[in-house]
Amino acid sequence: MQNEPYFYNPGMTPEQLEDWLSQQKLHLSHYNRLVSERAALIKRLTEVDNDLERYAPTLKQEKLSFPWEPSPLLEAHQK
Repeated sequence: MQNEPYFYNPGMTPEQLEDWLSQQKLHLSHYNRLVSERAALIKRLTEVDNDLERYAPTLKQEKLSFPWEPSPLLEAHQK
């Protein structure tokens, strides 16, 4: 087994290397957060697409018409 470092940055002082590693950690954290946000957005867009598909059969080209269900409160008031 060789005793070679996993990464090599010639000419960097230990402080510079530590700073570089800190920056890499920040960038990786930001990247991972973006990946998570993207997954959440894709999930939400899928939900929206499913809702739109559910409404699609009720819409007519000449007129916008959404499904209507009478409110139980309205029915009780009319009695």
